[in-house]
Amino acid sequence: MDRKMIIAVLLALIIVSAGILIVLNNDNGGETAGPMVVLDAKGRNVTTPEAPARIVSCSPSLTEIVYAMGLGDRLVAVTDYCDWPADVTARKGNGSLATIGGYFTPSIEAIVQADGDIILVDQGVQAQLDMLPQIEDLQLNAIVLYKGLTFEEVYQNIAMIGEICWQDENAAQLIASMQDRLAAIQDTIGAVTEEPSMVFAVWLEPIYLSGNGTFSNEMMTMAMGENVYSDMTSWPEIGIESLLERDPDYILVSMMYLSTPGEDILADMKNDTLWSALSAVQNDHVYIFTGQCDSVFTRPGPRFVDGIELMAKILHSAAFNVTMPHVIADDYVDWVSDGSSTDAHDIEVSTISYLDIMAQVEVRRF
Repeated sequence: MDRKMIIAVLLALIIVSAGILIVLNNDNGGETAGPMVVLDAKGRNVTTPEAPARIVSCSPSLTEIVYAMGLGDRLVAVTDYCDWPADVTARKGNGSLATIGGYFTPSIEAIVQADGDIILVDQGVQAQLDMLPQIEDLQLNAIVLYKGLTFEEVYQNIAMIGEICWQDENAAQLIASMQDRLAAIQDTIGAVTEEPSMVFAVWLEPIYLSGNGTFSNEMMTMAMGENVYSDMTSWPEIGIESLLERDPDYILVSMMYLSTPGEDILADMKNDTLWSALSAVQNDHVYIFTGQCDSVFTRPGPRFVDGIELMAKILHSAAFNVTMPHVIADDYVDWVSDGSSTDAHDIEVSTISYLDIMAQVEVRRF
């Protein structure tokens, strides 16, 4: 099976696994009938007897999902690190949105004070899981969402939040818009035959980069890039000698906080004896993502499509007829589309039962 077929199959599996799309007849602004019982990522049955009006988010990616589904005004507390969309920062600034502490250091006291109808907990953070017994003892309602290691898990999280918040249709529409954009990107690079080799690094001293079994590795596949470290798993630490041996065509670096400006890092690479020997450095194929651009690659939420589009435009600039900047920060939004140009008739979307296709998400309505 060739690479294009693999990508096409992967996209198809994502669409089917995600459970496209829920079509429900609603008479109350998109809300479904309840009460709702959802089996969460920890195998717990979570019930919302009424549509939650107060939501607490313990993760930036989950906050972004809530906003993307049009439920941002229901958020009453988020983490210190939640900063997207801009309304989150504005509301924290004016005091209308509380904080519960850090992503890895949430405050149970702040969560209790927020008085949420539902608390969104990230399975990938042990400190949050450790809070569950206390949350349950206090008779607070919490649902554990998946780590988001794959696109499928991101879609499952969207679906579960939609279900537990009685907003199935909004969840379905969000998934559909993301899949439409993915299909449009795939259509643009569909005729490309060359798959540039690449690495996706999250730190340079020492070098940590994406191996197999990571969210970003899946993004590279969708952008038609070849991860030269796909034979390794997770986030291995490698030496510059290893990088020289594999000599990727492109080096993408995603770092939220840079000790020096990205332009200076690029200049330092060119002046360094070892780094300058890499083909990617010699050919100006090194790109640095920081600020909100870093977030689209490190937060498994709705903006992962932005990350794939950015990556595809870097690797296949001719197909998109664009020249990408080598340092991209909060201005990344200028380099991605909103999907509005995608014609609905170009994307075939199934409208089958939610329970039939979303087998991983057990939902009961009473």
